[in-house]
Amino acid sequence: MKQVLFAYGDHPRNFTLDPTGNYLIVANQVTNNIVVFKRDIKTGLLTKTGKEIKVPRPSCVQMRKYGS
Repeated sequence: MKQVLFAYGDHPRNFTLDPTGNYLIVANQVTNNIVVFKRDIKTGLLTKTGKEIKVPRPSCVQMRKYGS
């Protein structure tokens, strides 16, 4: 294990990486928020970006690539 990180919310229900692998998105179901972490591609270590979205009881997150 490289890192233990607080999810900045309660009950992290789901998470996903963006298509580039640069960001990890975590859905915290009890605190009604989605938090974005920056991921170091070489080390895999995460840092909080300060980006947070309020969403009622998020249970699943997906990343979709639009366009060509």
